[in-house]
Amino acid sequence: MKMRIISVGIVAIILLLVFPAHAVDVHTVSSPDEPGPYHIGYYRVSYIVPPYGRYWAKIRYPSTRDGWLAPKDTSEAPYPGIVVANGLAGSEWNIKWIPKHLTSYGYVTICFTPPHKLSGDTTQWAYGFTGGIEKLKSQNSMWFSPISGMVDVETFGGIGLSMGGGGCIEATGAPNSEIDAAVPLAPAGSDAAKEAARNITVPTQLQVGNNDGMVPPDHVVPFYTDFIPETSVKEYLSITGGNHIGFIDEFFARIAEWLGLDEPKGIEFAEQHRVSRNYFTAWFQYHLKGLDEYYTYIFGEEAQNDLDAGILSDLRYNIP
Repeated sequence: MKMRIISVGIVAIILLLVFPAHAVDVHTVSSPDEPGPYHIGYYRVSYIVPPYGRYWAKIRYPSTRDGWLAPKDTSEAPYPGIVVANGLAGSEWNIKWIPKHLTSYGYVTICFTPPHKLSGDTTQWAYGFTGGIEKLKSQNSMWFSPISGMVDVETFGGIGLSMGGGGCIEATGAPNSEIDAAVPLAPAGSDAAKEAARNITVPTQLQVGNNDGMVPPDHVVPFYTDFIPETSVKEYLSITGGNHIGFIDEFFARIAEWLGLDEPKGIEFAEQHRVSRNYFTAWFQYHLKGLDEYYTYIFGEEAQNDLDAGILSDLRYNIP
């Protein structure tokens, strides 16, 4: 019996030498509406972009534990950067569910508040995106920064709501834009945003709730049909029962609902968040990280299932 145990052990050692454990890659992908595997560290910064002034922001990054200035997790560094923006009268702290979710998937995010929150000028938000990218690059290059060496300075995304969505489009279509994939949420249809959309060459996903009383679907779909070129990868989706305020943090959405600031929702805010993050996370995973397994969630069977089940009221995409 002892000899048999020794023989089995020798065989096991030989098998490990010939077929090492890491050679077997068992890779499973959880649904992108679920939290990602990374802890979230954070700290606050600001940056000035003339002529508008100072933008206040919070940077979040993959870390070894959750919390302020938590030690960074360099296991998969460098990570793509993503700039996030809220809309009119909003601040970074009432749309934090978006950067938190994206950071949990291995992105360094910066979410900003513009200097003039009540301005109707989408260019102010567009400058926030370009300034946010520059801030991530500068923080990455400083040895004493909490995200030193953490950012893939060649790969950036942008996501914004309402005025932030219009600014995201404007920044994405700007000359020499560094945004490689964009997700405008119920974007404001300013003339500047419409003009910039004609110059977009990178993958862009447009989201809206079909109950949106501030930026309804018929204000968003022209970005897909008329402005963003057919030569670009683009997607338009309408979330059944979603409204405008449903894209902000749930606590603030409930206050806005009580104040009657939007059309009544047809689904719970938590469900709108789930559907939205399912699509924008898959969009960035596929287009910024090149992870083919997320294709099904934006262009394939999983997306079609959502349309068939009525989770989406509209889904269109263009892959030249």
